[in-house]
Amino acid sequence: MKRLLLLSLLTALTGASAQTNKPSDAQLLAGAKTFFAEYLAAHAANDGKRVASLYHDSARIIVTRQSATTGNRTLELTGAQYKKLAVSVPLTETPDRYFNVSYQVKGAFVQISAQRQSLSRGYTAPNILFVQPDAAGRFWIMAEQGVQVVK
Repeated sequence: MKRLLLLSLLTALTGASAQTNKPSDAQLLAGAKTFFAEYLAAHAANDGKRVASLYHDSARIIVTRQSATTGNRTLELTGAQYKKLAVSVPLTETPDRYFNVSYQVKGAFVQISAQRQSLSRGYTAPNILFVQPDAAGRFWIMAEQGVQVVK
């Protein structure tokens, strides 16, 4: 199932990749690391507007909600939908912690994989971002796959 979701994300993103001068892998990795530091800083500051500004309007977000009582439910949002949600719902008082972060170039994208620990809800789950620079070199979240555990 996880591989199918990742393949689906990459397939959807390949059509959105229209950059003519592809940066080198080293440039992509350096940019992705800087971008992820911005992402973490926005979360640490509990700044929903800043977090929302990192998502491209056409991004594809897939979140699997796991519940012992109701089972698994998959939610899909566009970047535009997620931005509205991120701005309207306050972030938790205790920011999530990310660890075991890895970066892998996948064509024009960089896959950022991490374990996300929800300190406020008491669980750890995988979180994957696909980031890509636009023609001006600004990185955007183009896709995200995550898990939320509902207790």
